[in-house]
Amino acid sequence: MPVSCGRLIDALWANEEKSNAWVWLRGTGWRKLDDRNDDTCTNLLAIAAAAKHNGWSVSVHEEQRDGRWFITEIYDFPNGVIGPTQEISFSVSECVYGWTARYQQRGTQISVRIRLNFADGISTAMQATLRNTWRTGIEDKWSGRFVCCTSPGCIGRCMLNFRVEWVTSGEHHTVRVRQGPERSNMTLWDTSDTGDVASHEFGHMLGHPDEYSDSACPSRSPVNTGTVMHDNTEVVERLVRPFCDRHGLDTNPA
Repeated sequence: MPVSCGRLIDALWANEEKSNAWVWLRGTGWRKLDDRNDDTCTNLLAIAAAAKHNGWSVSVHEEQRDGRWFITEIYDFPNGVIGPTQEISFSVSECVYGWTARYQQRGTQISVRIRLNFADGISTAMQATLRNTWRTGIEDKWSGRFVCCTSPGCIGRCMLNFRVEWVTSGEHHTVRVRQGPERSNMTLWDTSDTGDVASHEFGHMLGHPDEYSDSACPSRSPVNTGTVMHDNTEVVERLVRPFCDRHGLDTNPA
């Protein structure tokens, strides 16, 4: 189900037939509103009319049936809902390593719920500092760099944003935190870890393997990539492409 963001509705059309209403999306043309239920069609038309009248940009979700595109949902009305929620989970196997990637995707917002279990002796103040450092490092590294959109022309640019949620239950991942410095991995961090290190481990939670040379994995490829999965630096397009692919959209720089 493709999603597109920042869309403007320039015109509406309907007649006396039930569930026969259309909107003109700027840059795309006419789209029929979901006609499988009269109330749904009426509600979508009311939202579309308000968006047109007020000049609000909206996000729309579409699906194709029998060669025709239908708008099934309208969001960002007026300021921020971004689509249906999917809980994602899949196994990852790379060389001698294996784990389960887990996260939530809501439109183009990806959230990971992390439960931190701190070792004895780590003060409450230090715990708060680490949470802030790690969340800021992860979200600044991964968010706001790429958009999902429709080609040609990258229409309906939806920003990819990543969120960390510290939780005490319902977690996607559990991380033990010990005194540092030590060597960290996806499920074991330490008090010396920077936001950049946390961003790397966050990449594993999303399903990405390491990209540095490892004697235990002599055939690993790619390696030495200069990315967050190599040296904790940059997030590149191929690392976020799966989140746009899930909506049938292209990935482009923000």
